[in-house]
Amino acid sequence: MKKLLLIATTSLLLASSMAQAGLYRWVDDKGEVHFSDKVPAAASRKVVDEFSKHGGIKNTVDPEADIRAKLELKENAEAIAREEAIKQAKLDKVATLKKRDDYLLSTYENEGEIIKSFKTKIKLMKGNAAILKTQNVVLEKKLNKLLKSRAATKNQAKKIVDITKTIEQYKQALQQNKEERTNISKNYQSDIKRFNELNQ
Repeated sequence: MKKLLLIATTSLLLASSMAQAGLYRWVDDKGEVHFSDKVPAAASRKVVDEFSKHGGIKNTVDPEADIRAKLELKENAEAIAREEAIKQAKLDKVATLKKRDDYLLSTYENEGEIIKSFKTKIKLMKGNAAILKTQNVVLEKKLNKLLKSRAATKNQAKKIVDITKTIEQYKQALQQNKEERTNISKNYQSDIKRFNELNQ
């Protein structure tokens, strides 16, 4: 009888506290169920049920679900951004090809003109490379002479630094020239092929 009275009293107290203030329930890491009128810091990352004044569950807060939802939104936004980037890349490629087609059709009358233009460009670039090589040889001789000089003055030290920088610039220009000639040679055949396709 005392046990029944204790349960009834506890139920009345519980119902009374629920009516007056919010009641929250959560399960800790050990699997123990807790009830409180406030959500403690320890339960901030747990699933918490909030009861209504009638004893039913009014609201459930799941922080992990919020994190998952945010991650899902982020992943969806990233997927959309990737799709947009792919679409834009395709549009850019089409625009580049059209620009190239327009250039070929407006610049050349026939295949022979493309060949002539290619040969002229290569000849000019080889000429530029020859000039760069000659200037590089002259500078390297000057540099060697300065380095062998025993009485190195401040002025000579500055000249050595300047010549070394210029030689490095010439080497870079020669490398760039070589790469450009390679690209022109690669594009030359495709230009002829595309020009003939456009004129069929």
